[in-house]
Amino acid sequence: MALAEQSMNVRAKLKCQVEDGVPKEAGGPVFKHVACVYPYRREINNAGFAPPLGLEYIAAVIEPYASKIDIVDLRKETKITTDFLHEDTDLVCFSVNWDRDVEFLHDQIRSVPPHILTLVGGRHATENPEYWLSTFPNVDAIIRGDGEEAVEEFCQSMPFEQIGGLSFRKDGKICHNPINSSASVKDFYPNRGLRRYTYELCVENVSTGLAIDTVAASRGCPYNCKFCSFNRNPWGEKRKWSGRSPESVVDELAEIKAPIVGFMDDLFTYDMDRVEQICDLLLARGIKKIYFFNARLEIAKRPDVLKKMKRAGFAMVLLGIESTQDKTLKSMGKGFNTAKIREYFKILRNCGMILHGYFILGNIGESENEMKQIVPFAHELGVDTLGLSMLRVSPHTGLEELVKNNPGYHIAESGKIYSDHCSMKQLRQLRRHLNRSFYSIPQIFQLLHKGSRMGMAKFLPKLLLRLPLFSWHLTLHYRRRAKHHAKRKLRV
Repeated sequence: MALAEQSMNVRAKLKCQVEDGVPKEAGGPVFKHVACVYPYRREINNAGFAPPLGLEYIAAVIEPYASKIDIVDLRKETKITTDFLHEDTDLVCFSVNWDRDVEFLHDQIRSVPPHILTLVGGRHATENPEYWLSTFPNVDAIIRGDGEEAVEEFCQSMPFEQIGGLSFRKDGKICHNPINSSASVKDFYPNRGLRRYTYELCVENVSTGLAIDTVAASRGCPYNCKFCSFNRNPWGEKRKWSGRSPESVVDELAEIKAPIVGFMDDLFTYDMDRVEQICDLLLARGIKKIYFFNARLEIAKRPDVLKKMKRAGFAMVLLGIESTQDKTLKSMGKGFNTAKIREYFKILRNCGMILHGYFILGNIGESENEMKQIVPFAHELGVDTLGLSMLRVSPHTGLEELVKNNPGYHIAESGKIYSDHCSMKQLRQLRRHLNRSFYSIPQIFQLLHKGSRMGMAKFLPKLLLRLPLFSWHLTLHYRRRAKHHAKRKLRV
């Protein structure tokens, strides 16, 4: 069947089964069986605890229109996509957010039979929808950007031409509908009853046994850090901040069974009055969990809210410091300098939460010696844990142009930036050196002490039971790394 004809048949099917946006009682649901697939085998990192939250939101939208729906996370499976397709499967949705596991990812998308309606969404797919439609004939449409509204319009049988953010084929051409970039976050959240798995914190792929969940209480970031793509939506437009109501956020937290919850918001603390309302509701309802979240240093301006956050269970704040150099902070557009950082940390040190500091290695214009100042600066500030990442080109950040205008700087195949005076190998070595220097025995004991005061000591018995397994796997990990480095030296 021609794809154009197939699309028309799909639209006709949806239209006859949906009336005024609600499935007809006589006709039943629009879809018999839907598979929502997260098509990756590997984690982004070795933490291993993040459920595919964006895909779960899409499933929540589709659920009222489907007789049966499955969320399949292939990181948790030995099977492949086709093993989860039924005879009556009539819709498959893929969430494509990363450019990794490329061969496996492509195989999963190609494996869906052409008679099944196939949608692809996610940040990576949004960046180049023409590629996915031209490479995969069985893919019927790409949903660009935040997909909830477009998916609901699709389920309600709205004509393809009227669905915001939809890319599709028509008359042998690929069409791209405009996106409704003014849409605000709605007060709904995933149905965790659809989950097939428990997500646990892992260390080097070894489970700690600690169940962890994630929530998205807001989207967007109003700031303009030049290295960051999260202040823009996937198609390059400035992304306004939009948040769910405090009541909706707390209702979701009340339903979550995991004792540890991470806020995946780009900037959870943009509206500190709203954060205070969330804390008041958590305290009033007696919801006791441990939370971690992203924030800017400016939260130090509200010590009253920080105090309440600690009482409500907010235990760890992830802070973007990024550099020890004023010249770099200015070029990044961070909005503060090192003097202001020190001022903010005088307050943050007293908030009682674990302070995680992010720094970037390979910033343009920084020498290796300047990067080595990260550890003493972090200790001076009172940072408890350290996060070191390498500067990386992302779409719409402008870093690509900046590299071109700075001779001696280059972009690796991975997108990471290196220079003539600091190669990728040197940056990796520097990261290992800084981590070793930072995590001294006193630093580790300080972290354990602070964690116990935040109520984390209750997790210690479970961790101690798994300590022998951790030790064994870590030993194997470092042996493999040593062999890998030895082979690389022999090749050189």
